[in-house]
Amino acid sequence: MSVKSREKIALFVFLALIVLSLCGLGWYLVAGHSWNVAASNLDDTFGSMDGYTAIVYPGTAVEPVAGKGAGDAAAEDDAVGDAADGKESAEGAAAGKEADAGSPDAPGSSGGKDATGTAGTASAPGTDAGESLLGSKKKTLSAQEAKEGYEEKGATVFSLDTVDLDAYREGVILKKGGHRFGVFGIAEPTSTIVLEKQIAYFKRHKVDFIVLVTPDKEYAEDVSGIDIVVSTQDEDLFVMGETIDGTFYVDAPAVGSVGAILISPSNVVSAKVLQAP
Repeated sequence: MSVKSREKIALFVFLALIVLSLCGLGWYLVAGHSWNVAASNLDDTFGSMDGYTAIVYPGTAVEPVAGKGAGDAAAEDDAVGDAADGKESAEGAAAGKEADAGSPDAPGSSGGKDATGTAGTASAPGTDAGESLLGSKKKTLSAQEAKEGYEEKGATVFSLDTVDLDAYREGVILKKGGHRFGVFGIAEPTSTIVLEKQIAYFKRHKVDFIVLVTPDKEYAEDVSGIDIVVSTQDEDLFVMGETIDGTFYVDAPAVGSVGAILISPSNVVSAKVLQAP
């Protein structure tokens, strides 16, 4: 084999090793991160969260009527109301006729009693007095209850106010566990210069995580340096959050639920939605 042929083979092997190394790195970043997130979920499930930091916040997203717009829902409500009024009118007329037939003067009447001989009114099958025919009200979970639950598991916890964003307008630095969090909020589109100044302020004070609370994640997409963005509306993101250009984005769950961001001891960030049992 000539020297030239051996050089070509060596170059091919070298390039193949580089490609395999890059594939291995990509696989580790994707699969390895997924394993770490899975490990966080297991620790959460089994209640062993020493060294974790949990950020909880109340749900603010409003769930739309499935398959219907607001106009459709209103039109349907009107139609149902009209139908109900017509039905009540017909039932009222029928009730009046039955009352006449059931008067003491009517032949064969039973004095207005029902078939059992009692004068009580019949209730709907399977319902108790005071229970709605539409079913029981959906249970809700508060951020305080979620906070207490994670504290019982050994995690360090703090809650975010996702309703009053003015609370973070000037920026707040929180020290929780072994981390320092810089939290700020914007309620409207803000210039990148203002955002970058706030980020620089947090970095000068050596925070570990910069957290932004905003009603729209697009307000933060033109700047870098923010670690976590919490949107107070439904952004149609993956329930466990999404990392875009180095920033972890998570949106608010529905009203009555609680969002939770978990930071593992190895600084792996994940998210989940908590609901009342």
